[in-house]
Amino acid sequence: MADPADLAEQALQAKEQGVVEILRLLQRPEDLARLADITAEYESRQKSAKATLSAMVQTQVESTSSGMDLLEKARRHIAKLQAALDKIDRLCAECADLVQHHDKIKLLALTHGNMKRVLSEIDDIIDLPYRAERCWELLMEDDANLVPAFEALTLLTGTAENAKQARRNTKVAAQAGQILDYLTKVDEVMVAFEELLFDQHLKLPGMVELAQERPTILVDCVRVIELQELLDAEYRRVKMGAVPQRRYRDRLFSGLVRDAEARFGELLEMAQQCHVPNDTVKYDQNENPIINETRDYSGALTRVTRLVGGQEETVTDPDQLQGIEVTEEEIFDEDKYLDELLNGLYDMTDELAAVYDYAAPCFPAEYDIFNRIFQCYHVQFAIVVDVLGHAAADGMSTKGALRCMDWVQKYMDTLRNLGVDEALIRLPPSPLADPDSLPGMVVLMDSYVHRMETTVTDWYMKNLKADLDAKYVPQVTADGTLATLGAVEFFRILNQQIAIIEKLNDHGEVMFQTAKTALRVMSSYQAAQRQVLVGPSDKGAGGERGSNGNKAGGPGAGGRPMSLELAVAFLNNNVRCHDQSLEFAEDVQRQLDQSYRSQLDIEDVCRGFLEVAKLATYKAVSIVFNDPGMSNQLKVLYSSGAEYTGGRATNVLIATLKDYFSDFKKWVLPSFLKRVAEAALEELVRRAANMFVAVPPTPSEPLLKRMAEDEADLAAYFETYLRPDRLRRPMALLSDMRELLVADTPEEFSLAFANLIAAHPGFTLDLATRILASRTELQKKQVADITAQCRELWKAREASDKAARGEADAAAGGGWFGWGKKGA
Repeated sequence: MADPADLAEQALQAKEQGVVEILRLLQRPEDLARLADITAEYESRQKSAKATLSAMVQTQVESTSSGMDLLEKARRHIAKLQAALDKIDRLCAECADLVQHHDKIKLLALTHGNMKRVLSEIDDIIDLPYRAERCWELLMEDDANLVPAFEALTLLTGTAENAKQARRNTKVAAQAGQILDYLTKVDEVMVAFEELLFDQHLKLPGMVELAQERPTILVDCVRVIELQELLDAEYRRVKMGAVPQRRYRDRLFSGLVRDAEARFGELLEMAQQCHVPNDTVKYDQNENPIINETRDYSGALTRVTRLVGGQEETVTDPDQLQGIEVTEEEIFDEDKYLDELLNGLYDMTDELAAVYDYAAPCFPAEYDIFNRIFQCYHVQFAIVVDVLGHAAADGMSTKGALRCMDWVQKYMDTLRNLGVDEALIRLPPSPLADPDSLPGMVVLMDSYVHRMETTVTDWYMKNLKADLDAKYVPQVTADGTLATLGAVEFFRILNQQIAIIEKLNDHGEVMFQTAKTALRVMSSYQAAQRQVLVGPSDKGAGGERGSNGNKAGGPGAGGRPMSLELAVAFLNNNVRCHDQSLEFAEDVQRQLDQSYRSQLDIEDVCRGFLEVAKLATYKAVSIVFNDPGMSNQLKVLYSSGAEYTGGRATNVLIATLKDYFSDFKKWVLPSFLKRVAEAALEELVRRAANMFVAVPPTPSEPLLKRMAEDEADLAAYFETYLRPDRLRRPMALLSDMRELLVADTPEEFSLAFANLIAAHPGFTLDLATRILASRTELQKKQVADITAQCRELWKAREASDKAARGEADAAAGGGWFGWGKKGA
């Protein structure tokens, strides 16, 4: 505290300083005028000084108070320190007494610790049923508590397992056995938890529904599996063999396989019931279908609704009702059966898509959950389809077979949209089927295509028969050419079959088999036409213009004469079929997948129509030359009579050809008219050669002149249809025949003979000898030289023919053992 004397001295000093300050401020008289301002300034400073002084005093007071508090705390701590030192002194003294009993104290402490731990564990064991029940209640409150409940149950299970292990190791089993009463509840709750996890949440289709409605719960289920996998791995690491390995992940995967089999069980049973009656129909004694009936309590009819002549009829008259006898019959309703079965298969396909969209994202990538479920479902789909195919192949309608194949295609399209590898999309072999038997869908598809082939084949065979029976007279088309209705409709039907498969959106096996069957039908159609064109008709006598103006040939396959118009119609039909077959092939190739396109022999089949058209051309030409007006003139060729040498026979032949070709120009498609002309010229030359071979002519100047004029006349007529290179070969044969009669050197005669034996089988060495004998203008040496050269040519020809026959026989033998391999 400050001294009062010091304070008085300080006050005096302050007063003196104040006087000095006033004197300084009032040194001049005019300073008195500023007295008011000085007074105001003084008061302001005084207030400021008082405020500063008050603040300083307050600060000093607070500092003093804080110092007093610190001093009080220090006093209390010093007292505590003194007490602690006193306690240390006492404990040191006590320890000095206990050091002598250290072993006993250590044993007592260990016993105390063990007893405390045992009592704690007993408390936990006794509390296990309650805690387990609490875990179950937590889980029942909300499935969102799945993970916390599992974690709690895991701890309880660990405690229970430790207790069981202790019981197995204890020597007082009778008393320890009472502990099992407390462990039972834990096991029961764990079993119930696993049933909830695997039999509800992770069981198909519950897993899919859970993924759609509450995906977080499904994620929690996966977390539980992952946690258990970690526990199993840890137990294996520390070699805790007494703790059972729950293997939740393996249990999940094996459960999916069982669930898939169970999901398809009803569909499999339904597939086995194909053709088993599934509906009941009622009809009266006149076989009129009963739509509805009402009976009274005694079973007598009171009302009947039935179909009579396609019209509904309701009978309520008691007298009429007494005369109605209702008969029930069980039937197999294919539409109803397929509706139920295919709808079930579509539902399973949608479920598989839902697994991809909803369930798979809830699982880790390493689970590959979609592919696992897909493989299980895929095998089950294959089993159902295999059973259905074998059961339905014999009796299912075409519509039903197409519905089944449509489902298969849509199922494969769904798999493609889900990103399944193309190699896995096709249905695998059924594990339940006989490995030596064909897959059910293949059997069903074969049944469908066989039915299609049979239907189309029966159709065109009926049309061919009708054509030959003159039921369908060749019609004149818009361009003036001839055709029959059967061929016009042939490709329309084939295209309809392809369109049906196209609607299935199938570009693989079904489309391939259908296209393959269509090509086979085309080939058989071509073969049937060949049989008609090369049948007994070629053996009949020539025809002539009848009263109706038709030019008839020999009898057709059915024994009736084939008219020239029908032969031309066959020609045109096959040319048009060739064009349509190319369009058909282009469309099929566009529809088929790349891997199937090279397996179809399309070009050869299409070309087959042109071969049949050529055969029809030869048929038409044969009919023309079998005309008595033609054949009679051909008989006088190369004779020495005036009818031939005067040119009348040749003129009649050419005039008749012009008459026929006036019809050909109207009837035959322009693109094939030249082929008809070429065939006509070849046939004319062939028949002329036959006449030359049958009766070798005696050379004379009129004959040789006529033969040269024949060549010129025929060339002049046919050059309007044929190019020079196509005209040259048949005309060369006529020139070579004339050369045999005029050649006077071995070289010229041998060259003509070599050409003739290569072109016509009737020219032999004996024929050459006979012609040489008639050549009186030749000397013997010339004849001998020519004969020698001809003999050498003939020997070479015979050797060549023998070698060709040997190669043909070898090829035929090799073809027998290799038969069918191409088709296989």
